[in-house]
Amino acid sequence: MKPWSVLLGIALLQACAPAPEPIRFGEETCVYCRMGIADPRYGAEIVTRTGRVYKFDALECMIAFEDAGEVDSAQVHSRWVVDFAQPGQLIRLEEAEFVFAPEVPSPMGLNVYAVKRSASREGLPPGQPVSWAQVVQMARRASP
Repeated sequence: MKPWSVLLGIALLQACAPAPEPIRFGEETCVYCRMGIADPRYGAEIVTRTGRVYKFDALECMIAFEDAGEVDSAQVHSRWVVDFAQPGQLIRLEEAEFVFAPEVPSPMGLNVYAVKRSASREGLPPGQPVSWAQVVQMARRASP
């Protein structure tokens, strides 16, 4: 087997891997609450193993969507959140840190924003760091 054919095969496999899509703020609606996705500092996506992308205006909508069984967790390839420090930029959930900042209203009122782990928080609103598990608990308690 020639080395270039191996590289081509790897490139083709990566090209077919499920991936997030940019959120078109002001044009798309949240698949869960049906509100417009307008604030580029907030948002989230679920990407399935088959490549289907579900877009949300807030973290709690993504959590509620999955809790409601709208997508089987076993079929989830990846979860993505918008980096508050880089509006519109998606980062993997596992690469994010979360901050509860009551003075910074989020689209659905949870007031939690995400930032890339180990990135500088200089200039960002102060708040209390929370884990993803805590965000999930907060969203479930706030859900009607």
